[in-house]
Amino acid sequence: MVPENTPFLSAQFSVVAHATEDIKKVEDAASFVVQVIAKGQVNLTRQYVKGHHGNLITTITARLAARAVHTDALELLSHELSESDNKFLGSEIESCVDDDGSLYLRFDKQEACLRRIKLHQADPIRMKLRFVHGYDAAGIVDLCRESGLGS
Repeated sequence: MVPENTPFLSAQFSVVAHATEDIKKVEDAASFVVQVIAKGQVNLTRQYVKGHHGNLITTITARLAARAVHTDALELLSHELSESDNKFLGSEIESCVDDDGSLYLRFDKQEACLRRIKLHQADPIRMKLRFVHGYDAAGIVDLCRESGLGS
């Protein structure tokens, strides 16, 4: 059940740890990013697969129900992002939102290891923030901007 006064249905995070990376460091980086918008403790799960050459690939995920996402998650994210990342989102936020009511952002895995939140496209920590029904793409963009994300 979705708590009242929250625009969010859920949040999902995922990151890939390659065989050459320290899984614990990648897990700590993912946890750091998730904690920006999470209330309380976060449980991360690991899934192991073998790559084309037999190398171990680990996917680390976290899923937050609506009650586990801060109602001011967008504002919290905007405060963590640099001014240049917020400016970038100001011109690109529409491309980060789909018609089904979700916001997609990608964060730099290496920067998260250093306890910094930075947008990044290659080999990222992915976030999908789902909004309650009634928020179309334009409504999500407006809410992001009102919260300081992409302004």
